Amino acid sequence: STFAQRARETSVFDRKVNQQRQAKMGPEEDLPTLLSRKDHLGVLHYLRSHQLRKPELVIEHAFSLFGGPELSKAKPKSSSFLLPSSGIDEAECLAALEQLCLAAIDVQDHKLADRCLNIIRESVSKESTRFRRLLALCLESAGDMEGAENIYDSLLKENPSNGFALKRKYCILRSQPGKEVEASTALNDYIERNMGDTSAWNEMATLCMDMGDYKGAAYCYEEVVIGSPLSDAVHCKMGEIYATVGGIENLKLARKHMAQSLELNPENLRALYGLVASACAFLDEMEVAGKNKRDSEELDVDVAKELVKYGAEKLMKCYKGTKMALVVGKFLEAQSVNE
Repeated sequence: STFAQRARETSVFDRKVNQQRQAKMGPEEDLPTLLSRKDHLGVLHYLRSHQLRKPELVIEHAFSLFGGPELSKAKPKSSSFLLPSSGIDEAECLAALEQLCLAAIDVQDHKLADRCLNIIRESVSKESTRFRRLLALCLESAGDMEGAENIYDSLLKENPSNGFALKRKYCILRSQPGKEVEASTALNDYIERNMGDTSAWNEMATLCMDMGDYKGAAYCYEEVVIGSPLSDAVHCKMGEIYATVGGIENLKLARKHMAQSLELNPENLRALYGLVASACAFLDEMEVAGKNKRDSEELDVDVAKELVKYGAEKLMKCYKGTKMALVVGKFLEAQSVNE
């Protein structure tokens, strides 16, 4: 069918462009070289292939390539092909126009984005997935969230695993106050189909915390830890979440993650504060626990006391001779730390 043919062309043309440009562009040709040579097409390709978000630079070089803001050199010569007078092939021209349209959205130039869309519309089918995706982004930028959401719904009806549409639908809901539950459902739909997306799990954890669901946030952040096991910041955040949930078992997990964060980065003062706070909170919990519980957790109590002592000494050493030393001392005192 015509639609299937367009879909195949859309999926192939970027690959062809990349192959062509890579054949021409050696590794020594970095962005400053392309800029000094005024290789407008090369600059656009470099920014696109390296996923650099520099809308002003894109607009500047696209205007030079296409004959100014009116894009006079990008006018199609026929209803089915878009061949600018500069001799650029259709695939390269479409990619550059799409890039320019996205840059226009970034700088909120709706008229420029509309001109790009009109030119692209004359070259591709209106049912093209890529074109509809671009149109939806323009509608979002113009504030027509309902129109954009309708397009994403149609894309998902055709392909329920369309990751771009799933993410954009979540973003639309997330931007609207009072729709946290709907946003959570939309993000969950995406995660179900992309379980390995660490950034999505991180976003879900943030959403859960915004809604006050710290147990749910802890579950999500465990997936983030699996995806980034060597990040001290991730372990520190995991510890903070467990400490917020509270309870003996969660506080034990909190101090473990704080300790792991310090193992990865001994200079992480936030983790050092968190280690002291979570260990002290654990000791406070044990004080009000029953005798049998205290006896069964005797080893953990001793470990917590040593961690508090270790953390207090480290913190005072870090701030010794500074104006913050008194403040840190009061913090440790509030945590019932005896030096």
